[in-house]
Amino acid sequence: MRIDQKTFDKAVKELEKRGEIKVSDLATKLGVSRGWLYDNFPAVRNFNQRLTEDEAIAAIETLRAEKPSEEITIGEISERLGIVRQTFSRRFSHLKKYLKPDGGVFAPSTAEEKLLAQVKQLEEQLKNLKKEQSAELLRKEDEIFSLFMRRDAEDFESRSMQSTIKRFQNQVEEHAEHAKAKAREVTDLRLQLSKYKSQENQGGCEILHHLRPDYSAISELETPSLKDINRFFKAAEQESFEQAEVVIADLKPDYVVFFQPFLSCEYSSIPALPKSGKVVLVESNVPLADQRKKFISNIRSQNIIAICAQTSLAKTRLFSRGLKVPFGDEYVSRLHASVTLPVLKDGFSAVIIFEPGPL
Repeated sequence: MRIDQKTFDKAVKELEKRGEIKVSDLATKLGVSRGWLYDNFPAVRNFNQRLTEDEAIAAIETLRAEKPSEEITIGEISERLGIVRQTFSRRFSHLKKYLKPDGGVFAPSTAEEKLLAQVKQLEEQLKNLKKEQSAELLRKEDEIFSLFMRRDAEDFESRSMQSTIKRFQNQVEEHAEHAKAKAREVTDLRLQLSKYKSQENQGGCEILHHLRPDYSAISELETPSLKDINRFFKAAEQESFEQAEVVIADLKPDYVVFFQPFLSCEYSSIPALPKSGKVVLVESNVPLADQRKKFISNIRSQNIIAICAQTSLAKTRLFSRGLKVPFGDEYVSRLHASVTLPVLKDGFSAVIIFEPGPL
């Protein structure tokens, strides 16, 4: 029997009007077995599963990272979730706002984004300029070669020919200078961007040292198990803590900032730092209070500020997938579930909890 997508969709739509779709009811309506449906329309495997809103948002955010929102279709989101279009429209129609650039979902442009846009525009201009320069050089070389072929060696040494060559050389040099000027402009804008990030994040204080755990050993494993990942994770955190204790004892900073992103954001997402003074920044993803308390007890500093990121599992998974270390969704989910947020009684002089911005 041959059943096309249109017939399949029509049957699904009719069953949806009655309530939740069952694979057995769909098979009966189409006059086929459930096994045949599973083989020919894999999407039916998800009919009896309840997708969460976080999973739907994660699918949309992943597609938004691949293409502009206005180009994303409901069909693409449904396919990514493993459901049919009708199911998405019925259960998650309120999430369609995530596909509208003018719907107030996206954050307004920042100075950093404007600088990045200028850098991108200038890099594109520089790329086109180099292409034009290369094409112009080839054209001039062809002209010189043609002239050379039309005249003998004596004529080629004449003043007229030398003047022509000199003019061509001057034009090539002008193109090269223009390209260098564009390159310098790009470099200046990158410096401005770097200064903007520095001013925005440091808030006037002096960052003496930024320590973070090195998880690179996990990347060297071919097929790491959850046990392997957790073992290397703990070892990297412990080594980072030991280094931090030595650095803090040596530098004697005014503040120690204990930053916990829990694999959900970068250091640049920190909303605020001390306005003045010398700071040692210690980055860690340990989820349990006992591990934090032990570290705080060892460094014996009076001014320890905890800054902690708190966001949804969907956003955390989406961010961690972009890291160079292959933690995997299952490990990230377990870490997210075990997190206990820092509190003042852990030994901190202040605690800041924030929601990271859009990825």
